[in-house]
Amino acid sequence: MRVMLFGSVAVLAACAPARPERDVAADAAKAALTQARDRGDDTAQSVAAQEARAVVVRYFDRIAAKDFEGARALWGNGGADSGGSAADLARTVTIYSRYEPEVGKPTAIRARDGMQYVAVSAKLFVQNRKTGRTADRQGTVMLRRSANENDSDPGKRDWRIWAIDLRVKS
Repeated sequence: MRVMLFGSVAVLAACAPARPERDVAADAAKAALTQARDRGDDTAQSVAAQEARAVVVRYFDRIAAKDFEGARALWGNGGADSGGSAADLARTVTIYSRYEPEVGKPTAIRARDGMQYVAVSAKLFVQNRKTGRTADRQGTVMLRRSANENDSDPGKRDWRIWAIDLRVKS
């Protein structure tokens, strides 16, 4: 009887679909992918933080090239977060005969309410074209993007500037 019972169980087991063994490493990789896809907090050395820094570099490069429309486009909400037009940006910059930015390091990325935020340090040396007066400014350029990397709006999916605070050094 035991042989017959064992034989029946063996036949049933052989006919049943194979159950994959649980792969702990694969589960950990899936969890890491999900976390990366959901874009939460991240370190200042991360690729994402360096991408944000690259946006700030591009912003100042466009200003140096007098591409004010392109610089404004790096602001959020289609440039509206800049608070003005490309012509307004041109007016604030062209008063300087020297406009020398220096982009620093990003902070760690923080996520809140479906958005990621990062600040990038920056310095700016300017010289007024008419008076010759100079000023050293320093502060931060703040950027944000959607925490959902699959957001259908590229204006929300990519890093965009939402504020710049560069004050005269005391």
